[in-house]
Amino acid sequence: MNLSVVVSSAGESGNVGVLRLSGELDIATSGTLRQSLEALRDEGRENLVLDLSGVTFCDSTGLGTVATHARWVMGVGGSLVVCGLRPDVEAVFAISGLSTVLPTATSLEQAIELAAAAASKN
Repeated sequence: MNLSVVVSSAGESGNVGVLRLSGELDIATSGTLRQSLEALRDEGRENLVLDLSGVTFCDSTGLGTVATHARWVMGVGGSLVVCGLRPDVEAVFAISGLSTVLPTATSLEQAIELAAAAASKN
């Protein structure tokens, strides 16, 4: 299976990067997400939303990619908000402990609000 990543901007001044993922986030596809996250990092985007509503499967490699970028974002004072977790993917985030580290939102709109609030503090 493939992973599609669509990147856009949101927030009042477009200061929040939004990544909408669909497909499987696993060892075969995590490089696609990593490249998108690195491109945003190179642009100086420190406040991001990961919309995982289209993700049907996530393994430890996918989690590792998210965790690695989350560490960078938090290290520079930014935020990474996750939304749209399907029950199976949410269970993987919970088992790994990642859901206790990253803020999660019930909707994309709420996630953008949380990330925009963090951006206004930067």
